[in-house]
Amino acid sequence: MNICMMSLMLADRPVQEILAIAARCGMGAIDWIGLHGTTAKVLKKMSRDAGIPIAAHTLYRSDGVYGDPEDMDTFRVALDAACEMEAPVLMVPPFATRDQISPADDRARYIDFYGKAMQFSRKTPVQLTMESTGFLNSPITSAAECLEVLRAVPGLKLTFDFGNAATVEDPIDSFLQLRSYIVHWHFKDWYISDAAFEHSDLKRCGGYFADAMIGDGDLPLQRFWSILTPAEKTLWVNPETRDYSNTMTPLAAFQEICRRMRAW
Repeated sequence: MNICMMSLMLADRPVQEILAIAARCGMGAIDWIGLHGTTAKVLKKMSRDAGIPIAAHTLYRSDGVYGDPEDMDTFRVALDAACEMEAPVLMVPPFATRDQISPADDRARYIDFYGKAMQFSRKTPVQLTMESTGFLNSPITSAAECLEVLRAVPGLKLTFDFGNAATVEDPIDSFLQLRSYIVHWHFKDWYISDAAFEHSDLKRCGGYFADAMIGDGDLPLQRFWSILTPAEKTLWVNPETRDYSNTMTPLAAFQEICRRMRAW
């Protein structure tokens, strides 16, 4: 398994520590979610010095990035950063837009945004991707919603988040419809219930979900991994997870996470 550190999961830690944990856990690459208060040039050098290649860069904006002039400027800065890092993938997640009118309106705006973004990214070595997001107001989560956008924007690919897909439909069925577009994986785990419980959030499927460390929750992650083709198993996998009990050190938590994932 090609495990890729997802820097967001250690966002409160110094860059040097994030890279050191990735190295100690035998992770083969890193996905820099944002720039961690520094620059693409610095992250590239530090990653190289640590022996951790950069597999992806992610533009993270929780209020959405969907085509307003300032949003395209933000995207172009992120694309320049990905090029500077020599990251093969730039992912822009489609969160609900500011002052959301409807999910359908959001999808139309994202089709416009990704179409414009592709005009810039196809001139570079960087592959632009989106992911399915997993919030109650997320406009692009189901396979049908993803396909609406992917088919409208030639060249756009998918970073498939198995856990987010589970918030709206059977994630394995979702994957089977989307597999030809997938170039990168996000794996997380959830505790899931029909009724609200501590730290849970209502999801679009009507269930209540709370964060779980990979292997502790209710998602069929091992079964999912077993159905992938050998080629699909070579794609980079972000463990979007941590020790949510806060009883383990970050190093110990990621060592255990990697041990569990490699046992699949």
